[in-house]
Amino acid sequence: MQLAQRKAIVLAVVVLIVFLLASSVAKNRYQFPLAGKLVSTILSPVEYAIAQTGYRIRNAINFAGDIMTVHWSNQTLAAENERLRLANMELTEAMAENARLRTLLEYKKEVPQLTFAVAAVIARSPSSWSSTLVINKGSADGIAKDMPVVTAQGLVGNVAQVFPHSSHIQLMIDARSAVGALVQRPESRVAGIVEGNGARPLSPCLINLARDADIIKGDKVITSGFGGIYPKNIMIGEVVEVVNEEGGLLKYAVLKPAVNFDKLEEVLVIIRSPIMTHPSGAPSQPPAKGTAR
Repeated sequence: MQLAQRKAIVLAVVVLIVFLLASSVAKNRYQFPLAGKLVSTILSPVEYAIAQTGYRIRNAINFAGDIMTVHWSNQTLAAENERLRLANMELTEAMAENARLRTLLEYKKEVPQLTFAVAAVIARSPSSWSSTLVINKGSADGIAKDMPVVTAQGLVGNVAQVFPHSSHIQLMIDARSAVGALVQRPESRVAGIVEGNGARPLSPCLINLARDADIIKGDKVITSGFGGIYPKNIMIGEVVEVVNEEGGLLKYAVLKPAVNFDKLEEVLVIIRSPIMTHPSGAPSQPPAKGTAR
């Protein structure tokens, strides 16, 4: 047997003897008071160490429990914060949508001679030349080809293709678009055609203007009502530049559209107006390029 093992056995025997003596003295402490004091003096450091160790163990267990409680509480709070954040986002979006729809409804009241269908924009064309978007209303909702599309701010375009539950809208800034237009200023009333500008998609032009036509920067341009498609007095945009064509007798005006096409979410389709003569709301034959609609 090795020396270390012998020492361990001896120590265990001594501890056992001391424990037995302490137990015996504790039972007979009144008969042997001096022995009881001696044992208490010997064992008190051991008892203190054991008590401190137990206290530390209890504290460690309680601390670990507190950490777990805080951890679960933090997870619960984080989940609740995320739920509230999403709810707040949904509420903010609903409020914004309600504000946009209120604006459209107020516009509808201002033009009682027109009948509208409210539609949501569900897709956009990625092409800069072919400026189109898709709405969630179609023939099942009374939508027909060539019907005008507007917002409270002004002209959007017209219905180009119709499906049962959706429609494609050609924007007035599309390079193929042509809209009969009029300068709103009473002293001017210059008429022309607004066409999409393929080179600058967001800058349509009022073309076919005489060199001496009374049109200046800041003039508002509205639909003229010519062509049987667009009702009169729908805002198109504002003149930002007047350009004389080189070597010719004409000039054109560059416009800033009244509608922000990048932010369109809901639109109004005009399904009935005083100038609509075709049962579908449009002439039987679409006008050629460069002809006012």
